[in-house]
Amino acid sequence: MKVLFVCRGNVGRSQMAEAVFNQLAPDGCTATSAGTKVFDKDGNSKEGERLADRVGAEQVIEVLREFDIESGSAQRNQITEDMVEEADTVVVMAERETWPEYLINNEKVIYWEITDPKAKGIDDTRQIRDQITELVKNLIAEIN
Repeated sequence: MKVLFVCRGNVGRSQMAEAVFNQLAPDGCTATSAGTKVFDKDGNSKEGERLADRVGAEQVIEVLREFDIESGSAQRNQITEDMVEEADTVVVMAERETWPEYLINNEKVIYWEITDPKAKGIDDTRQIRDQITELVKNLIAEIN
């Protein structure tokens, strides 16, 4: 079972979901993550940027470390149609207006309404992590 987690920038929600899934999932199940808009305000690609090098990712790294997950070296990925094709399940947390056409009406897509941790405090980021963790646990239970 291969799961693709998607958020807007591939910095917060999808990175947390990928990391928690890969920590908790049984053998044979893996997750990757991507973003619908992995570029800066000038339109330059940020594909491959490490979380540790991303301003604003510090709290995501910190709250994952509290779960014994080291995520600083995780890299940002821009979603592609091939990624969606290769996944068995695609969990999207991005705002619907950012979705590429190939995600809309795709039978593999599950939508989770999760607040973006961008510009939130550490306590809010922890709450978002905990919400994602519960949803990931439910997803794993469904897979089993």
